[in-house]
Amino acid sequence: MLQFKEVKFSQDPRFKPITFSVEQPGIVGIYGPAKTGKTACLLAMIGGIKPVAGAISVLGVNPVKKQREVRQKVGLSFVEGVYEPYFSLSVLDNFKFQGALLGKKVSQEEVEKLLAKVEANFSKKDKLEDLNSLQRLKVGITLALLGDPQLVLIDEPFKNLTGIERKYIEKILLGLKEEGKLVVYTTLKEEELGIADVVIDIARGGVSFELLKDRQSRAKTAS
Repeated sequence: MLQFKEVKFSQDPRFKPITFSVEQPGIVGIYGPAKTGKTACLLAMIGGIKPVAGAISVLGVNPVKKQREVRQKVGLSFVEGVYEPYFSLSVLDNFKFQGALLGKKVSQEEVEKLLAKVEANFSKKDKLEDLNSLQRLKVGITLALLGDPQLVLIDEPFKNLTGIERKYIEKILLGLKEEGKLVVYTTLKEEELGIADVVIDIARGGVSFELLKDRQSRAKTAS
């Protein structure tokens, strides 16, 4: 479903090439310090960034060469400063705009169904500028689900959330996994990797089985 082979977004030798492969639906956490390429990985998965080296395959195709095809099958939530919603528009109008980009007419019924999936405590008529950070995150996730994509990408979904809010978002992401989707999210914090089936440690250049093993060991000790 998703493969990176010796991928680099900079010629700087301090950044290791990224190699990993995920073949099954589930949850992938891309982990590492700030400015190490986590968000670049997400953008590259929709063909928005072309790596300076290596190869990427998303759902069996090159996302740069088949960008339109990939965008029909991959949903991306908001990316701060890069891929942002229209805060002055209503939730519904943001859905209509996103639908237009996908070549899809969006009905109010579909919007209501998607918002119900995240138990939205706001109206589709509300403007995004009037919503709090958790509510905006819910909008971002549901916008990424428009068109029922196989792969869902979310940049730092737990940023600035309380512990209770984080558990709520974890529940949503686990629900998407149960639907058979592959969910990929980024994080700066190891403690936010609890729901990940696979961890991509950017600093190490690929899957960190050691990190998973350490986390699972600590969980068993705590229980």
